[in-house]
Amino acid sequence: MTARTFKVEFSVISPSGTVRGVVRGQTAKALLALVKAGPRGVTAMEAATWAYRLAAYCHDLRKNYGLVIRTDREDHDGGWHGRHVLESEVHITAGESDTRELEAA
Repeated sequence: MTARTFKVEFSVISPSGTVRGVVRGQTAKALLALVKAGPRGVTAMEAATWAYRLAAYCHDLRKNYGLVIRTDREDHDGGWHGRHVLESEVHITAGESDTRELEAA
């Protein structure tokens, strides 16, 4: 399966109502990883086997789909990295069944 064909349908419950959306490719994989991670969130290092630009995928989800994704700064030896935490209530309504690449995340 290529990233180009990977597709996820989702709904977001917010105070203004339920919004539905469809994401494809790496952005879809990032959404699944965020949902799977729950309140612990996900870092680029944790998704390094498939997400080379996790922050960019999170930006896309924020800007184009209105999702609330918090980015916490975590210090470590040699610098810091961001941990992305999905705060919107997202429900996956349909998607590709082959998510083996995300199991490592």
